[in-house]
Amino acid sequence: CLRASLYLAGSLGLLAALGASVINSMWMNHSFDSMLSRAQGVEAYNSNNHFLLRNFAPVGDEVRAMALPIVKGKIPDGMDGLFIRNGPNPIPEHGHKKRYHWFDGHGYLHVLKLDSQSQTATYNSGWLQTPRYNYERALGHQFFLGVGEYIGWAGLLKVLFIGPKKIEFAGLTKLTIGQANTALLHHAKRIFAVHEASLPFEIRFSSDGTFHSEGYEDFGTLDMAMSAHPKVDPRTDELLFHGYGTPPNPNLKWGAIRADGSTVNYCGVTTNDSRTPLAHDFAMTSTHVILLDNSVKFEGKKVVEGQVFYFDDQYNMRIGLAPRAVAGADPHAVEWYALDRPLIIMHVMNAWTTDDGRHVMLWACGSTAFDLNSITAKNNTLFSLYEFQFDLEAKHVFQRRVPAPFNGLLQAEFPTIHPKYQGRHSSYGFVGISPVADGRFTGIAKFHLHSTGGGEHVSSINFPEGTFCGEPLFVPDANRDGADEGWMVTVQHSETSGESAVVVYGAETMSEEPVFVIQAPRIPYGFHGAWLSEEDLREHIEKSAVVVYGAETMSEEPVFVIQAPRIPYGFHGTRAERVKCF
Repeated sequence: CLRASLYLAGSLGLLAALGASVINSMWMNHSFDSMLSRAQGVEAYNSNNHFLLRNFAPVGDEVRAMALPIVKGKIPDGMDGLFIRNGPNPIPEHGHKKRYHWFDGHGYLHVLKLDSQSQTATYNSGWLQTPRYNYERALGHQFFLGVGEYIGWAGLLKVLFIGPKKIEFAGLTKLTIGQANTALLHHAKRIFAVHEASLPFEIRFSSDGTFHSEGYEDFGTLDMAMSAHPKVDPRTDELLFHGYGTPPNPNLKWGAIRADGSTVNYCGVTTNDSRTPLAHDFAMTSTHVILLDNSVKFEGKKVVEGQVFYFDDQYNMRIGLAPRAVAGADPHAVEWYALDRPLIIMHVMNAWTTDDGRHVMLWACGSTAFDLNSITAKNNTLFSLYEFQFDLEAKHVFQRRVPAPFNGLLQAEFPTIHPKYQGRHSSYGFVGISPVADGRFTGIAKFHLHSTGGGEHVSSINFPEGTFCGEPLFVPDANRDGADEGWMVTVQHSETSGESAVVVYGAETMSEEPVFVIQAPRIPYGFHGAWLSEEDLREHIEKSAVVVYGAETMSEEPVFVIQAPRIPYGFHGTRAERVKCF
């Protein structure tokens, strides 16, 4: 009887193992995944997908050191460096066999090197060599789960079973499976592409703007994705960052990384209803980290409805202020301020603490409606610029929509400021403006920000009819320090003529007459950009190098220098004039 029981138990165990193996094989089977995609109506959906058409469509070539003509004006003194734009770019030859969302494309950089002395503009572009990109490129088709697939029962199966199994099969993790396609970070002479759901991905640039991928970085500490908008405090060189995730982990985390790479104040907090907010951005001042408990929430059960993130119009947004000076970033030290309405803040312009220490000011772009799954020209999401004044003694927040002649008519999003004023009062800030809500802009608006509260619209630039740009970026004048002393860089595309150009305006005057225009190949609208001054680029390049000095003269002038990828310090070395192999 015992022998029979053992035999039965062994047989059941074997059947269970075989069943698990069959199930695992089914989840990994590409045909099964494709069947689920067909059940999601992939062909009809992608054939008219807004983000695969016109200037959202991906480019298929990579460009190295292409000289672009300056067709109007000249590059001004003080504007030498690299303009870098990051954005999603799926591999065109792979087709679109999975439902595509704009967030799903592989990270692709467009880089423009500007030289005011030689009046030259050199263009480079290409994919970031993330593990996800390399795996799919070698495979010859899309493999991993994308946001566009988060819909219906088929989507739920993909999210719960197929997606995790594919990550495991590829030898990757949730923190290294990202596309690195959203924004850029420059800190401590290093440059990273950052993406909502993964670790920062390091990139190295050469003096001509060419680049190569280094890989993911966890700084020895990060166990949660760093979101796409970390901030560098220009006074301390600290990198402030945040991230968000799902229970049982804290659904909001934040911390700081010193210039030497050591991490301080890494801490997490769970919001009051435990649902994860879409916290794409955050803010910092000299005294506080500002966390956003938005009204847009994540709930797994909503995947079936195609609303992985949905706007809860019954949940008034909350904003949390966490003191930077608290040892260990005690989560109980976060003070939450409830607003009087449901709201989503996607991007922050700036924040600062007033000189008397009593108030914290926050300027950010907010909307009272949001639909992540229909970010198109026809959705009802309309962002405006808001001001929030936090009274730290009275524990009260005052909020207002900043008056502007286009409020209610035009979108105001993708704010930008002089980076020197990050976390402290900046007299001016800029936003993209547009009648559509799909990441395209038809102009730029400038605002005056008062240090102790208040502010107003100053002026706007409007592009020619049918011309759009992606994010407008403020680039500071290297020779001056004022909050508006610099230029607004836009990558424009005429949907009438099909032509693209880099068009640069004066940020002080906001004249619609460009300072200069560079003819460019087609550059899709993309997400966020960054500016590296010539000095920043030089320090970045010199960060790792083989430097050889003369032993006789001991001159500090090197005999020669070889640029190198990052080489850890290590221990001892040796030399060999000849090496024999046996």
